[in-house]
Parts: sequence; C-alpha cells; structure tokens
Amino acid sequence: MVQNQSLGEREIAYVLLNNHKLSANSLNNLILESADTGLRQDATQILYHTYQHQKMIWDFMNNNGYYQVEYAPQQEIAKATQQLQQSGMQ
Repeated sequence: MVQNQSLGEREIAYVLLNNHKLSANSLNNLILESADTGLRQDATQILYHTYQHQKMIWDFMNNNGYYQVEYAPQQEIAKATQQLQQSGMQ
C-alpha cells in the first residue's frame, strides 16, 4: 500500500537550497571552462541571480528556524584574518 506523504515547507526549502547550491557549482564550472565570451557573460549573469535566489531561500529558512547558524568566536575570526593577511590573500 502506498502512503500519501507530502513534503512540508522545511523539506521543500531544503530541496530548493540544495538545488541552488548544485546549480551554482555547475555554472561556476561552465564559466571557468568556457572559451566563448558571450556564453561566459550569460552564465555569469545566471550565476549572480542564482546567488540572489539562494540567499532569499536561506533567509527564509533561517527566519523560520529551519537553518540555524553557529557563529564563529571573534577570536577565531581574527586568527583567520591574520593568517589571510600574512599569506597575501587580502
């Protein structure tokens, strides 16, 4: 017997978020490996919009308690910043 299971708001949001992450990775690879300037520009615009949509989904999830973030201690942030500065990355 097949049960009728429906996805809740949280599950749908997770699927959307993960699909946007996958799309961003694929678009990034397309941009990096494309020799055609027009294709690169189009893919870059799509990637930018994907970032915007992903942020909107993440904000929704975070505001509804579906995706909680544990913030790094200020000491760890300062340490990472110092390491980046020393390696010439910043």
